[in-house]
Amino acid sequence: MRIAVIATTRNPLAEPYPGGQEAQTAAVLRGLRRAGHTVRLYAREGTDLALCDELAAYPVPPVLSRISELDLHLPEPDFLRDETAMAWAMADLARRPVDLVHNQSLHHLPLAMSAALPSPVVTTLHCPPFPWMEVGVALAAPSVRYVCVSAASAAQWSMLQSRPRVVHNGIDPAAFPLGDGGDALVWVGRITPEKGTDLAIRAARAAGLPLRLVGPTSDRRYFASHVEPLLGDGVEHLGHLTNEATAEVVGSSLASLATPRWEEPFGLVAAEAMMCGTPVVALSRGGLPEVVSRSSGVLVPDLGRAEAALADALAEAVPQAAALDRRAVRADAEARLGEDRMVAEYLEVFADAVEGQASLSSIRVG
Repeated sequence: MRIAVIATTRNPLAEPYPGGQEAQTAAVLRGLRRAGHTVRLYAREGTDLALCDELAAYPVPPVLSRISELDLHLPEPDFLRDETAMAWAMADLARRPVDLVHNQSLHHLPLAMSAALPSPVVTTLHCPPFPWMEVGVALAAPSVRYVCVSAASAAQWSMLQSRPRVVHNGIDPAAFPLGDGGDALVWVGRITPEKGTDLAIRAARAAGLPLRLVGPTSDRRYFASHVEPLLGDGVEHLGHLTNEATAEVVGSSLASLATPRWEEPFGLVAAEAMMCGTPVVALSRGGLPEVVSRSSGVLVPDLGRAEAALADALAEAVPQAAALDRRAVRADAEARLGEDRMVAEYLEVFADAVEGQASLSSIRVG
């Protein structure tokens, strides 16, 4: 098939990936190309060219006139960037149709304009509902197929016109090899309030164990006020690392902490840790109960407890997780969360969308 993939406008698709959405999009792209499909990728400049057959780079917003710049209702630069990119991508897809469009962007225009495209559209929903995407869903063609990354996330998207398919994210086993473990805990993710980096630090301190933090400082104010003051005394921030370097750190850790303060749609970092054989101690929120099993970690109920109590509960779960057999943890991840399984399930959704479009076209002709 000729497949067009619409990626996020926020970041290029290149290592080190800034978040799970970018990492998952890249994994799907690699799988599609391995399966012999031709991929046109709509993404920002700086994207890894090995991910696609053609990169259709998003344009930058035009330079505004002085009159426009004085508009009291001038949108934020990020909004103009996104609208410019998506409007151009939709026009390009109308001019150059493909067999299928896979929308990974979390932008409303690919949905709102889906009825005007000659190609069937599949949209992956990486996060909980928000207003602009709900507008896109309301205007989307009835033929649009939806994919959610967990059953927990799918339950939140109650306004969809059709039932979403749940396809759990997948990890490349070769990129996250089995590690030997170690004496320190690890936490991986974007350093933002909703990811609970400071909670992980307090849990590690309660457990009396060193902690290594890996990830970008996506919210610098939060980092400066809530994370940086807690560094030292066994807690270090290693920065934003490549997959290879992250896998080395995670694989040499005793256990991985997952501490979301929101309903985590999936929990890709937990799956990556499990693939390294590193057991996970996670708050039981969002999609994490679908990722972490009894064979691969310990889920800690939230139950509305104060953060000090949550930190203590996470710390108390560490010995139980650390006692798990690392090879069994790896085997569980390979069986349920492999990249090949994810790509195969997406191809099933794609085939269904193409078949549905063909049936609809025949009805119209008839």
